[in-house]
Amino acid sequence: MFSQASRKASDPQLTSVARAPRRHRGSALPRPDRLRYRRALASLTVIALVSCFGLAAAAPSSAAETAQNYIVVLKDGVVDAGATATAQQRAYGFTASKVYRNAVNGYSAALTASQVQRLKADPNVDFVTAGRTFQQPRDLGTAATQETPFWRKRIAGTSSDVRKALDKGPSRINVNVAVIDSGIDATHPDLNVKGGVDCQSGSPVDVNPVVDVLGHGTFVAGVIGARNNRLGVIGTAPGTPLWSVRVVDDAGLISEQSLICAIDWVTSTQKDDDPDNDIAVANISIAGGAPDTPNCGKGTDAMHYAICRSVRAGVTYAVAAGNAGEDFANTVPATYDQVLTATAMGDFDGKAGGDAAPNCGPDDFGKYGQKDDQSAFFSNFATTSKDKAHTVSGPGVCMLSTWPGGYSISNGTSFASPAVAGSVALCISQKACTGSAEHVMEQYLDLTKSYSKRHHDYGFDGDPIHPVGSRYYGYLTQTTSF
Repeated sequence: MFSQASRKASDPQLTSVARAPRRHRGSALPRPDRLRYRRALASLTVIALVSCFGLAAAAPSSAAETAQNYIVVLKDGVVDAGATATAQQRAYGFTASKVYRNAVNGYSAALTASQVQRLKADPNVDFVTAGRTFQQPRDLGTAATQETPFWRKRIAGTSSDVRKALDKGPSRINVNVAVIDSGIDATHPDLNVKGGVDCQSGSPVDVNPVVDVLGHGTFVAGVIGARNNRLGVIGTAPGTPLWSVRVVDDAGLISEQSLICAIDWVTSTQKDDDPDNDIAVANISIAGGAPDTPNCGKGTDAMHYAICRSVRAGVTYAVAAGNAGEDFANTVPATYDQVLTATAMGDFDGKAGGDAAPNCGPDDFGKYGQKDDQSAFFSNFATTSKDKAHTVSGPGVCMLSTWPGGYSISNGTSFASPAVAGSVALCISQKACTGSAEHVMEQYLDLTKSYSKRHHDYGFDGDPIHPVGSRYYGYLTQTTSF
């Protein structure tokens, strides 16, 4: 996950509200309960933050005229963002690095403090915010023969006619899902990767073949839609068409420009002339320390502003709640009201009831207080009524999924989020969720809630039916009612 950066013009220094995770490797054994780690999990910190992001915060600088990356959001009345950017860079002496025309009407540029002040006074400028920088650690994985992971059995059930029909082949699911992450390994035979772009530079660049040098995005992609093809694992919505939107560079760093580029590109697919690339669902397994902003971030938070406009264009977002074991009211984008925020729960046998030992291969999660069918000990949660309204839970402990060149196991709300994204894609594909992105989100939450209320034994300790104090983790996502 990423942590919040200061918006003051400065040279960035790496700090993080999230503790850095330790990498682990899996063996070639096929099942979570048999997979061997080459490195044992050394502490609670290691488990809690496996495959999460960290954000580089910025500290004040004495060089007032040092240039820093900024996002310049133009007023909606500005018809041509490119022409306005050209005029402003000539007037104020800078060079725009990327023009946005879809989720944001504006551009990014390296600006000095004085240039920022002049732009803020420009009648065509709505607001200006400093660009943030993010950091992503690596994780490693290996190969396996096909298994249905416990986490997938838990949310898919064993007797659903819909599930059986969907599992017959990838062509039955026609909902495009974007993975805004480190890329996807397009050569992986278990993934239906349709294409993608690279937003590392802040501008979308078509890539072929799509690659993932870090692995996190490939893991997320497998949770969403690994095929049922007698190979590897099976995802939430088998064979889902996946689109890679890379925002992470080889060093694991993510700029805010790259994130807005990703949101802008995803939004553009809803507006172009090609109906085959319309992305309906996007997953962002990234989170960091900052509060919610009113009025969709207008004037204060360019990322919030972009997501809101993307949702209005027709894209439903699933995002990770974060792994700090705290209220996500100060975590973005999790606290944004316009997204589905995924907390994590733990399951160790693919069944409801809480009877399994909390073991993942050789690792005993019981020493961290984790139990079967219980909220994940590391998961963030909601406490306010506004945040509860868009919170849902997904499996996030002992997750088995795809990895470049094979398969791996990891833990975190980073992987609960794609389980939610895949469930939403199924809901749309089965026409149980229809209409605008806002309506899709509302219908999905209603179906998820009603299923748990009809099947009280389906849930987990920590859901609204089995509450744990004031911590709200939401109802567990499911696919059997779609």
